[in-house]
Formats: sequence, structure tokens, C-alpha cells
Amino acid sequence: VPIPSGSYRMGADDGDADERPAHQVSVAAFCIDRTEVTVAMYSECVRSSLCPPAPTTADWPGIDEDARKFDSQFCNAGRPERGDHPINCVDWNQADTYCRAVGKRLPTEEEWEYAARGTDGRTYSWGNAAPSATLLNACGDEFLAMGARLGRSGWKSMYSGDDGWESTAPVGSYPAGASPFGVLDMAANVWEWTSSGYSRDYDGPRTDERRVLRGGGWGYDDPSFVRTTHRGKSPPVYRGADLGFRCATAPVASR
Repeated sequence: VPIPSGSYRMGADDGDADERPAHQVSVAAFCIDRTEVTVAMYSECVRSSLCPPAPTTADWPGIDEDARKFDSQFCNAGRPERGDHPINCVDWNQADTYCRAVGKRLPTEEEWEYAARGTDGRTYSWGNAAPSATLLNACGDEFLAMGARLGRSGWKSMYSGDDGWESTAPVGSYPAGASPFGVLDMAANVWEWTSSGYSRDYDGPRTDERRVLRGGGWGYDDPSFVRTTHRGKSPPVYRGADLGFRCATAPVASR
């Protein structure tokens, strides 16, 4: 999707501490993937010997074996029936390698937020209406049913209704949730790696010890996590079942 150059108000003074201060940002024109990178797309890179195989297990610093076993059941690699689902359980270096292998790069968080919200200061990629089962893949009635089936008590939902998918959904399944530029899945399904190092707020120094994540994932019940300004962060070695990526590139030259 081509994103024109422009300026917008990044961050939110009424958001979390690391979203402050809201500040004006100018972004050069770029292109960004319409959807998250899929299992099939990543598998093609592996077949071309340009990418390492995607892991089939979750992993992060301090993970215990119960969490590893539970989360790994939701990794999509090695599941042919999930070819149109987002690749997940990949760390930052694997995401960066893929994007470079296909002639692209990971987006900065400035680019990501601009592509998600445009210039009108909207709360979510689709606007300001509350999340619903027709707009994104997060925690609906299907999530509560899965929790009951798996013996996980206490799970909550973000909205009423069934969004159709207990974990990840095929990319592009919620066109009504598109951003003002027509970019899909900018809220939930999977968090997305960016190229940006994390800072405690926008006035502070950034560190590559943690990379910024954007968008929120399928396993969240709190609407604040799918706001366009919300910032996640993880060490580059983190591999989660609710974490994937999309790529960006320079504008396509007109002929």
C-alpha cells in the first residue's frame, strides 16, 4: 500500500506513559504490506534458502515449561492449513531477515502509526468506535469458549460476539477494520515487530535491547492494547504466538 509523505500527531497525552508526549512527526513517502506476512510467504523464503525455518515453539527470557507448551500450540509454522494466517513465533532477527530477503525492511514505529491512523488522530485504525467482532481478531465469545475447553478460567473478552477465530485469523479477514490508507490487520491478530528501539517515553533515549511492537494480538481483552498509539516492547529474542510482522519499502517509482 503506498503511503504518501505527510505529518501527523504521534502518541497520546492521555495514553500510557510511554506514549507521551504527543508530538508532530513528518514521514517521507513509503509503501507498507497490506497485511501481515503469512505462513505461506515466509515458507517460500525458507524454500529459497534466504530465511531460516520458522520456529514451531514459543520462547522468551524467563519462560517456564508450562507456558512454553501452552503457547507453542498456537505457533503456525509447519501447519499447511494455516498458510494464509500470519507467521508467528518468530523473533526480531528472523523478521528482519525476511524483510531484507524480499527487498524490503521492517517499518519504523513512526511509519507504522502513520499507516494505521493517518492524520485525523483516530483511536483505532478504523476510527473511534469501540472494537467489535466485525473489526478485528481479538477476544470475543470464541476466546472464552476456547478458555473453557482448555481449562483456563478467568479469561475475559474485549467485545461480545464471535469473531470467527480462536487464535490467529487469515490475514485480511476484517476489511471493515482497515486504516484510512486501506492497510489491514493493524489492530490485533498478531503484534508486529518494528525496526525501532524502545524508549520509556518519546523524550527519552532509545535502546535496541527492546524493540517496539505495534498493533496488539489475538489474546487480549483490553481495548487499549489495539489503539493506534499503543506501544509494546520485547527483547529481540522474544518469540510469541501472538507476534508477527509486516514489511515496508521505498515508494514504487511511477512509470
